[in-house]
Amino acid sequence: MKALKIILIIIGILVAAMLIVPLFVPATAEVSAGTEIVLKPSQIFPFIASFEDRQEWDPWITMDSTAEVTIQAAPGYVGSTYQWDGEMLGTGRMEVQSVVENEYIKSSLWFGDVETPAVIEWTFEPVDAGTRVTWSYAEETAYPFERLRMLIGKAFLKKSFETGLSNLKTYLEENPPPVSYLGEIVVETRPGFHAITAKGSGTMENIGQEMERLFGMIMGEIQKQQLQMTGSPFVHYLDFDETTGHSNFVAGIQVAAAGKKAGEVLPAAFGEMKVVQAMHTGPYEEFMSSYMELDEYVKAHGLETTGEAFEFYMTDPMSVQDPYKWQTIIAYPLK
Repeated sequence: MKALKIILIIIGILVAAMLIVPLFVPATAEVSAGTEIVLKPSQIFPFIASFEDRQEWDPWITMDSTAEVTIQAAPGYVGSTYQWDGEMLGTGRMEVQSVVENEYIKSSLWFGDVETPAVIEWTFEPVDAGTRVTWSYAEETAYPFERLRMLIGKAFLKKSFETGLSNLKTYLEENPPPVSYLGEIVVETRPGFHAITAKGSGTMENIGQEMERLFGMIMGEIQKQQLQMTGSPFVHYLDFDETTGHSNFVAGIQVAAAGKKAGEVLPAAFGEMKVVQAMHTGPYEEFMSSYMELDEYVKAHGLETTGEAFEFYMTDPMSVQDPYKWQTIIAYPLK
């Protein structure tokens, strides 16, 4: 009886601990780790946001040789997914929910059939040696057992994050991604031109598909009207809502003479205009840093813009496959 009594007391203490300890554990379990990588944020951010080569440094995938990974990149990164299925790891999925170019990434993480995802966040802070990269995890936990699980598991998760960041640092510094860059910024006068155009609108998530549709329509009409192309395709952004990311724009191709109206396709004549402009070399997805650099130049030199912007696409992506060789003139019309 005495032994049984001792056993019951021990069980009681354990049960009490399992119920009491979680009361003092936060409902949100958070883990983070950081490292410094000797590269620019613009070299690291796209690599993380697109899940490119993640299996080369992922601390869990590298431990499960049976794991199969599926990556689907999305324009503008939001909506990009990373899925895995392995004997040891089981199944899971990550999806990018929001980004701030070269600064921040937020993703949702699902393990197996779990309905409520955990939150994964990345931040990229420029420092003297390169970039301070921070990888964070947050999960809402239920009382009491999920809180106990994460109380015990946080140490292991943090260790995995540290291993993953060490792997990431080594991989990127040994295989540095190419860099987009903006050439010399100048103020000059662009000559006027004729164009065949079509109006469009959209956000960063769908504007690429809309442009593809419009340029296909424009090209077909140029051929139908037997017009001679004299310059590069372009997009004239009429406005941009910073809150919604929505923009109204005109897509066009420069031609030798005025064409005719045909459905959505319209002839247009652009007069001579004074602009501040520069050549962006690199993928379209990495325009943001070039726009930010142009904005800083405009502010520093006290220039007054109309609030519009032009992108002149100087490189044919069908002829040049490497996106880091694509060249685009970004121009702000001046008042």
